[in-house]
Amino acid sequence: MIELIILGFLSNYHPLTLYDIKKGMERSTEYFTSTSQGAIHPSLVKLEKNGYITSKEEVKNNRTKKLYSITDSGRERFSMLMRQDWGSDKYKSTQLLKMFFFHELTKEERLESIKIHINNFKDMRRDLVNIRAEGDLRLEGMGLTIENHKPSKYENDALEFGLAYSDFVTEWFEDYIKRIEEES
Repeated sequence: MIELIILGFLSNYHPLTLYDIKKGMERSTEYFTSTSQGAIHPSLVKLEKNGYITSKEEVKNNRTKKLYSITDSGRERFSMLMRQDWGSDKYKSTQLLKMFFFHELTKEERLESIKIHINNFKDMRRDLVNIRAEGDLRLEGMGLTIENHKPSKYENDALEFGLAYSDFVTEWFEDYIKRIEEES
């Protein structure tokens, strides 16, 4: 999965540093899959070794930066990965796991657990709204819009799904709180 993400970022926004890639993931794909900088670097090394990306060092403001770019072979690899069936996702949620054993908690503990979960999703929603605003400003600065910049259009579609998902989860758990409050 991380290979797909790195190649996708480099395909649309190259050249990038490891820091650029990590920050890009934090503003976007981190909501789909978790990746750390410790996982990104070895992936970059492997992608370069396989000829999918190249790197060059650049000195700017007395700092050396390593810039990564995608190769033609990397574009072919990215295209192949995009067309590959990744299988079905298994929904994993620590909150659902905790709910499975809610009988072990008091009513107050159950309610507190759910309230924390709701707040986490509200925070995620706030982050996604900010990401959308940043993206709009970035596009505007380049004289582009979502409609005439295909990568941004589909990135925005994923973002819209994230917003709808966070709204659904928040609403579902707010209703769940009411059900738990009615328990004896």
